Amino acid sequence: MNHETIEKLYDITDEMAMILVEHANLRYLDALCAASANIMAMDVLQEVETEIEIKLFVLGKELAETEFAVEEVRKALQLALLKGMKADNVPLDNITPDSIGLLIGHLVGKFFKDFSKLTIADLTCGTGNLLTTTLNTLETTPASIYGADIDYQLLQLAKMMADMQDHDVQFFHQSSARAMAVSPVDVIIGNLPVDGKVEAADKDSKLAQAGCNFLPYLLVENHLNYLTPGGYAIYVIGNDFFSQEHAAKFHEVLTGQTDIGMLLQLPTNLFKDESQQKSIFVVRKHGEGLSKVQEVLVGNFPDFGNIEEFRAMLTKVEKWVKMNEWFGNELEL
Repeated sequence: MNHETIEKLYDITDEMAMILVEHANLRYLDALCAASANIMAMDVLQEVETEIEIKLFVLGKELAETEFAVEEVRKALQLALLKGMKADNVPLDNITPDSIGLLIGHLVGKFFKDFSKLTIADLTCGTGNLLTTTLNTLETTPASIYGADIDYQLLQLAKMMADMQDHDVQFFHQSSARAMAVSPVDVIIGNLPVDGKVEAADKDSKLAQAGCNFLPYLLVENHLNYLTPGGYAIYVIGNDFFSQEHAAKFHEVLTGQTDIGMLLQLPTNLFKDESQQKSIFVVRKHGEGLSKVQEVLVGNFPDFGNIEEFRAMLTKVEKWVKMNEWFGNELEL
């Protein structure tokens, strides 16, 4: 990865966005999407004065003549997103840290061998950083990729991120706590909200019927409807996820359809304070002929700067996967 290339892509994209802020009367994040659309179209799609149009075209042409790796594109756009989100007062927790995305991509890589047949979805995709980071770790483009979010602006940013990195993602603007038009997939990933309530859950929700309106629980319950038999759900959850009201009912619903595989606490130094600390939680949906989990893997990831201990933890995860035969190709994909 070339940091000078990342800086160049950021500088030019940011300059194009700032021009559109001034001359097209757009907020920065909207201008960033517009600038990216211009880059992909190799044209200027906005009605601006001729002088401004020429300036935007020249900047876009300079980028078009430069080769970028997808991770360089993602890194540069992430910098621009951070700038825009600060300017527009959008919470920064809508961007999942790179290190978490790399870990989830690593897990997907352990569970599956043939990515060309893989179908994957992030149904709480936010800006798309977790989804595109995960996709960039895979060796082959999956067969189908889906993204969903209830926030339209975040979904537009996710679409921009995916398009600029040449990922063919089908996006849905809706809450994934309700029925969706998504086909069942092999892997669902997601950085779940730490709280939130659902006013009108899906009518078939067993949790809602029991009086639960805790959004993260209802999201997971509904997501399970869109996992193939033997499919994996890999979530980033708050550390107090299992201490909420209706936790017992949620556990009953969850284990009625899945085997719990892993609960791995992320390094505490990734988060500003204790209330924001999170873990990676992995389940596999029941399927005929699948081996049962011998023991749930519970552990803590060390500080990512502690290379030796971090590698030891990854080795422990890999041994667990082999021991429990958690391989996606046990079933016909």
